[in-house]
Amino acid sequence: MTTTILCAGALARPRPVTPGDDPQTGAGTLALAANGALARTIRRARIVGRSRQSALVPDELPHEAWLRERFALEGAVAACALSAIDEADACGLMVRPVHLHLALDHLVLAPPESLGLGREEAAQLVDRANAVLADEGLRLRALDPGAWRLEAIDADRAPDEIAALARLLARSARMAIGRNVDAYLPSGAAARRWRQLSNLVQMSWFEHPLNLAREADGRLVVNGLWLEGRAGRPAARPFERVLSADETVAGLARRAGIESHPLAAEPGADDPALQRVGDALAGSGALLLVPEFWRRAVGDGDEPGWAQAWRAFDRWFEALFAANPRLAASGIRLVLTGERSTIELLGLPADRWKPWRRLALAALLREDA
Repeated sequence: MTTTILCAGALARPRPVTPGDDPQTGAGTLALAANGALARTIRRARIVGRSRQSALVPDELPHEAWLRERFALEGAVAACALSAIDEADACGLMVRPVHLHLALDHLVLAPPESLGLGREEAAQLVDRANAVLADEGLRLRALDPGAWRLEAIDADRAPDEIAALARLLARSARMAIGRNVDAYLPSGAAARRWRQLSNLVQMSWFEHPLNLAREADGRLVVNGLWLEGRAGRPAARPFERVLSADETVAGLARRAGIESHPLAAEPGADDPALQRVGDALAGSGALLLVPEFWRRAVGDGDEPGWAQAWRAFDRWFEALFAANPRLAASGIRLVLTGERSTIELLGLPADRWKPWRRLALAALLREDA
């Protein structure tokens, strides 16, 4: 049985490595424990997969592409964070309430989680938005404060419009954080219609009492909707169990009928989920672990924070091996992704007897830069 660890953002170093840089020294130093479990695993591992997106604006993040391919998903990976009302209904669209910051001549997307939106606040915004969407035969449902569903009011009246919006190329909000949103907005035949709908909602929230109160409290106002797309049903079941700190991966696992358990957002050595890993290893079938060490640092462009995330992952990996001796007798697949690239490393028990392998994380980062 192979245990796969998906490390989204692990290669997305906010400050590109330039020729002559030593990733082990200087500001934002990145140094793993020389004889730790992670360094040993990487040192003896083989590169079994490598890809890089070359498009000026990719359609999806590398870890999203990896997940979509593994689960044979028809639809947007990011939209899998949406709780399903009716599994038979594949046309519900996921939208996120967001804050768009006005720069000199463009809009910049703030991290959606920075809103800190509560359930009552989400309900107020949805009620106001639905007052203007009703004439369009559409409505929003706040199934979660940060993950809403756009659907037709009458199944006989507007299903075609929902289906048209579902065919848009909708890039995940995670791609556009901190950037000019123009290049990441939905594209396709119904793009103009989506802009009309989102503008209606934006105007309905302008000077909304809730936003005025948030602004007075120094909190970000909610002034936009981000279309994540349609969450379809996976056609493959590549893992027996999934432990994830990412709500999107957890939702994807549920849709595939896979046993899923939570990980802490930034799991530490005392994370109770380490015991769940041991329980999973005692069973059979492939296991997927998805910790979330790098997301915040990558979104904030925080290079020292990204290096610190690597050190935290190093400590967690060590604790994972200490708590689960079975890992040493099974294969470990590390899937490292960045802004455009994916590198898959495979370490097998027999690799410990191959001292000629000297793969180093620093070399991988230089090659990926």
